[in-house]
Amino acid sequence: MVRVYSELMKALLSGKFVYTAEIEAGKTANLEGIIEKAKRLKGYVTAINITDNPGACAHMNPLIPSYVIQRDVGIETVYQLTCRDRNRLALTSDLLAAAALGIKNILVMTGD
Repeated sequence: MVRVYSELMKALLSGKFVYTAEIEAGKTANLEGIIEKAKRLKGYVTAINITDNPGACAHMNPLIPSYVIQRDVGIETVYQLTCRDRNRLALTSDLLAAAALGIKNILVMTGD
């Protein structure tokens, strides 16, 4: 029997067609625009992917908007973790932080 950890996992295991959307983490510390985008997606997507420095350009760490969207908007997020600019210590730290914040969906990539 498979343990289900998230609504996204539950939807995928049920065989339903799943919609997700992608939001960039943001190039400033202001989360208002990100929150507004997430609110507009509520009811249309199962989860929102939060990008990690797309195009190798500096953005906010995606952990923050991932957590805030889940807390304030009520939509699960997929924390995108790019290994490109992190060593093993940094990856471990980010994964521990994601667990502490209740981020259950993580997409790990080598780069863009």
